[in-house]
Amino acid sequence: MATSPTSTPLQSAKRKLDVHKRHWCNLHLLMWHLCANTACRRACCCRGNPTACFDANFRQLPEGVQDWFALLAKFQGDDVPFDDAWAELTRLGLVDDLCNWHDLVHGKRSASGAVN
Repeated sequence: MATSPTSTPLQSAKRKLDVHKRHWCNLHLLMWHLCANTACRRACCCRGNPTACFDANFRQLPEGVQDWFALLAKFQGDDVPFDDAWAELTRLGLVDDLCNWHDLVHGKRSASGAVN
């Protein structure tokens, strides 16, 4: 039986990170829309390595979506209550940026912003 050169705790931590990144890539950031992997675009979800996807595609997201994610992560790290964090993200217009991205990806708006 072959054994992995990586210890079990490290494998478990990597799996947890992959699950976490896949969740963000698929549900919130919709990175599959930007992915070079045809299988991801066809399935409308990550079908590859979520860490590689996140690293490759994050910079392709609209700036406001990148800012939303980065500021939300900062608020979480600073233990800011979610409602307070969301209120600040809304005040800054970043929630609107995220919603506009979701609408665009799901075909609810054209690139010009017109409602279909």
